[in-house]
Amino acid sequence: MTSLKVTSSTDATNNNDAHFPEGPVVTVDWLSHNLDRDDVIVLCATMEDDEIARQAGIPGAFLADLEGDFSDPHSELPHTAPPNLVGLLESYGISTDSTVVVYDLHGLMVAPRVWWLLRIAGLSSIGVLDGGLPAWVDAGLPTEPLSLPTGGGRISAEPQPDLLVGASGVERAIARSSKAVIDARNASRFAGVEEEPRPGLRKGSIPGSVNIPFTDISDEHGFVRPAEELKELIFSRTNGAQSLVFSCGSGVTACVDAYAAVIAGYDDVVVYEGSWAEWGNPANQKPIA
Repeated sequence: MTSLKVTSSTDATNNNDAHFPEGPVVTVDWLSHNLDRDDVIVLCATMEDDEIARQAGIPGAFLADLEGDFSDPHSELPHTAPPNLVGLLESYGISTDSTVVVYDLHGLMVAPRVWWLLRIAGLSSIGVLDGGLPAWVDAGLPTEPLSLPTGGGRISAEPQPDLLVGASGVERAIARSSKAVIDARNASRFAGVEEEPRPGLRKGSIPGSVNIPFTDISDEHGFVRPAEELKELIFSRTNGAQSLVFSCGSGVTACVDAYAAVIAGYDDVVVYEGSWAEWGNPANQKPIA
């Protein structure tokens, strides 16, 4: 999939470029007409609701659980990338030439994280179902219990580990005017007036960062906003920065904002893996705004 680099907030971008296969936004119409293709694999992204997901999903879909295989169980930080990501994806039958579509059970929250992991593995024919499972159901399309993966995938693509950065990458971004750190948490958490959901973390934000809550990326039905709206939103909040680092609570909803940036045409986009779970830990002694 291709993307166009943003050079100004007034650049013209055809919103169709955001849609699959040119971009990462997969419509229900596209998926319903291509679901039977042998190369199409569908993943249901979940976080704490895997049992509900298993009961009824898009036919043939596999579970991609961020509280399970799709995170590193041995990491001190939540939701970090699994250590053998390529091997995991291959166990789901995913190959270099597979087309992989990820969907959310509701809204737009978890699927972009799984989509980001697919990007890290070097895959290119990947996307997120616009509107998630509700849009599929509202279109009158069938659901069935999720399937179990049977393996057989083979990925030879070049991995892209640099799509994730650590705290040092954030610190470098803060020091440069051409870069911006964007926090996807809600405004109250960003401002430090709301307690963090994870015990022991300090309140506040990364100094110099700006706030684009992940809920601003989609409408009330979970459909992602048009590319031009997203471009204007990001451009205005970052003062025209070209290189973007996204953070959140644990690296999940940061990927919603990163997904929006890719749709908007940015091509220098990374996610802070540790996010606030690392930066806000008192033991790490990071500065806080």
